[in-house]
Amino acid sequence: SSGINAEYGDWYLENLLPMLPTEKRLLASGQIRNNKIGQCVDTLGFRKANDTVSHYRCLPKREPGYTNQVWMYSKNYEIISLENCLDASVPDANSRAFKRVSLWPCHGLGGNQKWHYSATQQIIHAESQLCLSVGDPSKPKLFLDHCDGSAHQMFTFTNIYSQDDFDF
Repeated sequence: SSGINAEYGDWYLENLLPMLPTEKRLLASGQIRNNKIGQCVDTLGFRKANDTVSHYRCLPKREPGYTNQVWMYSKNYEIISLENCLDASVPDANSRAFKRVSLWPCHGLGGNQKWHYSATQQIIHAESQLCLSVGDPSKPKLFLDHCDGSAHQMFTFTNIYSQDDFDF
């Protein structure tokens, strides 16, 4: 059940994760906040393959649902929530934009699950070179779109560990 996952997630972040040297495994972690709408990327408690990822008001650490907003940005350029990775499939060149972003079990192969965090605070889907975006009522809450440098595509992580390793 999701309650067990959430409790485990909290325990993992507070007990197990700190025992590993941060610079060895993560580039960034914590909430991923969009600068324009002031909300955080959120799983809304969904944990199944292909579940849609959304955004929600940024929750304080002790509030129920907080762990749905905790992400880890790995040195493999994966954005991870518990055992799942942020994933976006881009089936063909003609329909590249406005793709929804979902959860999928992490496979470690890059591809749909490889993301670059740019110096301009954009989260760029490596395969399509499209940017994570919010704020268009006609599209899913979180989607990929052509990178335009707008605040709708600017995100900040709570913790940045090794900026030097970012693939700009």
